[in-house]
Amino acid sequence: MLEQVGQGRTADIFVAGDNKVLKLYKKGFPIEAIHEEYEVSQYVHDLGINVPRAFEMIERDGRLGIIFERVPGTSLLHLMTRRPLRIRRFSRTLAALHHHVHSHSVADLSRNHKEILAHNIQSAPLLTDAEKSKIIHQLQGLPEDHKLCHGDYHPDNVLVTDPNNSCVIDWMTGMAGHPLGDLARSVLLLTYGTLPEGTPKTKGLLINFFRKRIKKEYVRHYMKLANKDYAEVDPWILPVAAARLSDGIPDEEKNALLLEIRARLKTIT
Repeated sequence: MLEQVGQGRTADIFVAGDNKVLKLYKKGFPIEAIHEEYEVSQYVHDLGINVPRAFEMIERDGRLGIIFERVPGTSLLHLMTRRPLRIRRFSRTLAALHHHVHSHSVADLSRNHKEILAHNIQSAPLLTDAEKSKIIHQLQGLPEDHKLCHGDYHPDNVLVTDPNNSCVIDWMTGMAGHPLGDLARSVLLLTYGTLPEGTPKTKGLLINFFRKRIKKEYVRHYMKLANKDYAEVDPWILPVAAARLSDGIPDEEKNALLLEIRARLKTIT
């Protein structure tokens, strides 16, 4: 019998033997997305980045899954709620690890960030064709790059394995792109993102209370490490927010993103 140790909207996590876990996807979850997570996870591990190794894909009870290396640790999000006095330090860890990920050039990675954004914007509900056209036009004018991007980087996707080491998980959305576009996604998640399913009410209240502080310190430290100005990130917010609408997110988050998107569209001539 497998011991279930985690549950999410897309997959369940089970202990699968010594130092291994099974990420078992829900029935009906897109097969191509599972293959992408498996392949990108192997690719990123081979770069030497601290990520769980993907061993194999399996089928169990009509569901597809991936056997991963089991990495002992605690999510950065959990640590932030347990030790709020260390939020500044944890936010700097979040920034430093993201910057490290972005230091890797991956021109041979087939998934391209701007192409994915354009596709998702075109597929986004609630936007008119005219709005989509304006947003994609702005996206096309943004700078190109081929650095490793996570695509869904936030504190719950970082495991702290010991005081000096952290591990980035969930590479289904890994791709080649511009670091500041990847950073923009994280900024939006820290601003509007909904909490993981099953988050206790008290924990949720703490996270929402500290959101602004986490985001401020994370962005400040990343900008310092990258020697960039936030003004270079801001143009990415509109296309990344529009693409986020196609993610199947709760209505509350969709409505908040729509307000952000339409406020920015008014500034485009």
